[in-house]
Amino acid sequence: MLERIRLVTGYRVCCEIALLCLISGILQVNAQLVITSPVANQVMQRNAFGSASIYLTAYAHYPYTRVAAALIPIEGNANATQEQQLDPAQISQGLLHAAFNAPTGWYRLKLTGTADDGIVDSATVDRIGIGEVFLITGNSNAMGLPGLGAKDASSNVVSFNALNKTLNNENITVAPDGPMPPPAFEPLQSGSNIFPNGETAWYWGELGDLLFKRWKTPVLFFNTAWAAANCENYRDAASGKDAYNLYVGKFWPNRQPYSNIVNAMRYMTSLTGVRAVLCSHGENDAQLGFKEADYFEGIRTLIQNSRNDSGYNIPWYIARNSASERLKDPYLPVLNAQNRLIALPGFNTFQGPYLDTVQIPRPSSGHFENVPGGVQGLTQAAAAWNRSLSDTSITKTTPLQPAYALHTGVTPARVYPGATFGLPFAVTGNAPTALDITAELLDAQGQFIARVGTGSAAPLQIQMPADIPDGRYYIRLTGLNPVNPGSVSQPVYVEHAPRTIEYVNPIGVRNTADGIHVAWALAPVEGLATLTVQKTTDGIQYTDLETFRAPTEGVSRVFGFTDQDTGIGTIFYRIKMVYINGASSYSALVTLFRDGAPLPWTVFPNPVTQQQFYIIPATEAPETDIACRLFDASGREHPIQTSGREAVGLLSVRPQYPLPAGKYILQVTSAGQSRAQSIVFY
Repeated sequence: MLERIRLVTGYRVCCEIALLCLISGILQVNAQLVITSPVANQVMQRNAFGSASIYLTAYAHYPYTRVAAALIPIEGNANATQEQQLDPAQISQGLLHAAFNAPTGWYRLKLTGTADDGIVDSATVDRIGIGEVFLITGNSNAMGLPGLGAKDASSNVVSFNALNKTLNNENITVAPDGPMPPPAFEPLQSGSNIFPNGETAWYWGELGDLLFKRWKTPVLFFNTAWAAANCENYRDAASGKDAYNLYVGKFWPNRQPYSNIVNAMRYMTSLTGVRAVLCSHGENDAQLGFKEADYFEGIRTLIQNSRNDSGYNIPWYIARNSASERLKDPYLPVLNAQNRLIALPGFNTFQGPYLDTVQIPRPSSGHFENVPGGVQGLTQAAAAWNRSLSDTSITKTTPLQPAYALHTGVTPARVYPGATFGLPFAVTGNAPTALDITAELLDAQGQFIARVGTGSAAPLQIQMPADIPDGRYYIRLTGLNPVNPGSVSQPVYVEHAPRTIEYVNPIGVRNTADGIHVAWALAPVEGLATLTVQKTTDGIQYTDLETFRAPTEGVSRVFGFTDQDTGIGTIFYRIKMVYINGASSYSALVTLFRDGAPLPWTVFPNPVTQQQFYIIPATEAPETDIACRLFDASGREHPIQTSGREAVGLLSVRPQYPLPAGKYILQVTSAGQSRAQSIVFY
């Protein structure tokens, strides 16, 4: 049989890199201007005139007077730089959004925020492309296999280097049927994955470089091809059934391989746009002796239902192929069915390459292969696809482009399981008049957890799950009918205790010649009356510095204050929030070390006067990788509570019950290393 099913013990879902670009920007304590969308190396599908829209989502954490956005051509792109000033209302609310319409090529996106106090901040996305996007489907000879000679592509060809599948201990490929993670993109290397299913660059990397040489356009691939899938499998899964893998004798769960195709259309190509689906399939169907009518009906059902279920009428290029290692001659029933699918009037299908002449006889792997010192089958297959995607053929297709972009607004910094809050948003582009939106909760790796809200008006009401574990999460607002994923929020931390919502997200401090600048973004708060900036130098007595009136309900807001009473030592700042009903709450603390920050892993203040102290972790230490234990002089351990949310960039430590004065030892373990430090309690 053509499909070689491999039992791979290291096969895992590696979508956790999806949020890497977002997290690395968001978690910088002093980053007061943050771009979350687009992400680096993202390619947007161009239209028939060679242009596309790049939608920007960013957050301002400082009260800038002006924010300018610039789209700058790079890497030989001769188009003009585009600039625009963002609306002051956006700046005041902390949610920045804009759209650039630009021609084919690579660009750098830069934001520059300027404040009246002379502070200037910037944020950039180094590389964004406008070019061609393709979605691949078919069988393993389209999916790709390691070790068969795949080549590195140039930096002009990119993919989401992750997989959305695993191979279980029964040799069945398993992939979820649900919202996909936000993508991250990088140049396509020989061993890269092509989300959600593609293993290695296969011949698609070579095809991308051929297209770049012809069109001078960036190229992005997604790959939904599935090993061992025949036309009957696609028909059954597209019709609502689990498909049967006859080579293993078990069913693929979650309506695969169809679900990965539809979900890629909903969550990947709807975000970037897409030129066409490239379908390479048919070899194992020929080996199994499928009749022409069965193959025709199976693939026709796949195409039609994928369009109905995704809501996107994407063009399909259908390769003609039926020959294989076992069946070296063309198999006419499959070829005839493929030709009939291509010729269907008004079906938006186009002729792909004839692959039965490529590398015949096939190598023992049963797949195309770049044989060292021999036939370069992958290279030949790429060249065949390149000829099929001729300029004349491409002009007959109508590419899909996103109609609008959904920008997720400012979230609270911390919530508790079961909490409810309002989440603002903005829409750019031509959204439907009645736009239905769902809020999707993602974990720290970008994996879908639950839907936590629906509606059409801002702010959207969010209901956190009651049983959600503590940790870092994100919210993505997604348009429906059809699905169009929006940007991903800043992180939302869930903690069971205390059962309060911290609406300040984030708070920052910076020291300049004219004073200490404290700035914070405030998520929408119901029933809030005032906000007061407070500071302390001893951790006991707080001084009120300035009070602000609460913003309009349902609206986020950015605030700033300059403390000109500078001095020496360490200062803590926080925001006190007083509600109409008289209740009050506090933001996280933000710390300024005017005499230089202590070294990493240092405890302060020391001696401890209030049964609470702080640790400065190393910047590279994940919060979940830090464990603390407190011992008295006799070696008895005392229970403590730790939190990374009470003070920005610090780990707070508090004994669970009051301790007598004396000397104690704090043991901190991180990254497999333990450190001990003496502490004095007064």
